[in-house]
Amino acid sequence: MVLDVKHLLKDHAYQNVPLNFDEAYALGRYALQGCAGDPLAQIQSITVLSTLHNKATYAWKWDIRMEEHHGHSLPKSSAEQIAGICAAIFDHDIAKSEFGFLEPNVDFVMDNCGMGGDLVVTANVSTLAAFIAASDGIPMCKHGSPANADRGQYGSSDFVSKICGINTCADRAEVITCLEKHHFAYTEALDTRYKRIHMQTHEVAQLPHMNDIIGPITNPVSPKILTRRVLGVNQLIPPRIIAEVYMILNAQGTTNLKHGLFVRGFADESRINGMDEASVCHGGTQVSELRDGEIFDYDLDAESFDIHAVPITAIRPEGDKGEYSLKLLMGETNGERMNMVLANAALLYYVAGRTTTFPEGFEMAKAAFESGRPLKTMQAVAKMLPRP
Repeated sequence: MVLDVKHLLKDHAYQNVPLNFDEAYALGRYALQGCAGDPLAQIQSITVLSTLHNKATYAWKWDIRMEEHHGHSLPKSSAEQIAGICAAIFDHDIAKSEFGFLEPNVDFVMDNCGMGGDLVVTANVSTLAAFIAASDGIPMCKHGSPANADRGQYGSSDFVSKICGINTCADRAEVITCLEKHHFAYTEALDTRYKRIHMQTHEVAQLPHMNDIIGPITNPVSPKILTRRVLGVNQLIPPRIIAEVYMILNAQGTTNLKHGLFVRGFADESRINGMDEASVCHGGTQVSELRDGEIFDYDLDAESFDIHAVPITAIRPEGDKGEYSLKLLMGETNGERMNMVLANAALLYYVAGRTTTFPEGFEMAKAAFESGRPLKTMQAVAKMLPRP
């Protein structure tokens, strides 16, 4: 379709009306045209993708009067907008890249990447949880990037590279071998051998925009085997919207997600300050679970893991966030602070099919952590894929 950028801004972004799937798909392709060197496409696509990235647009509800005013079909929810752009990245970025899709010889692969942009700074929780799950034989291919919107200045790539000493831009064959041998691998979102779209936010605009959502969804592991995952949702977006995104992508054959948990945690009962992971604080966690083609919405709290809720001050990193996260992995900072990581690891055990309850998943994660295996897994990965 012909892309009318002024229409996308005036009639959609400025009015908090999301794009339908076809419009979003065309915008995704236009953004890639910008990444390939078209300066106008780069400027215009960044502008549209940034302007569409707001709480009101993601909360859109379909309205017949608005559709009549627009003169074309509008989406039932903002899930179409997200799905359309992601589909374009899968089809025209990853599928046509130098590396293409990763296809390790395993039954399934999981990821637990978060969207970032938290209003609360926490440790590198998802990466630590991934090391715990991997140490118990759950294949984790973590996808991530350096900090862009994170106030803590440590994205997962920063932590994995600078603190853990792991090469986040290893060759394709090395990544696959590491995943098969140690059940953990990492793919860098800024590695243009997989995809180019992330260059917009991290190298050009250096601003939050829809790429905060696009990135975690477009993990370059083959959709045929990335069938289970946990995804931490940005504080702007209802978790159910992301579950609906996967429903759309699954229906088209773009993804093959059979079981997913989409979570957004909160610091306290006001639920103003959000985090892109499960919370053990008094605010609890919103969850949308996609399982067997159905979506289930519910809340989790600390008691869901058989532990007590804590104030946000109990889990905030002390000093340097990266060093603090390493101390957690090494067992030097334990108790309530580690419970946050174990609760998020419990979600991985649940989605991997190791347990049907979150308390049991928590105990499994705790046993793995206390065995010292997660730290050994991190060290083994660093030895196989040392940071250059």
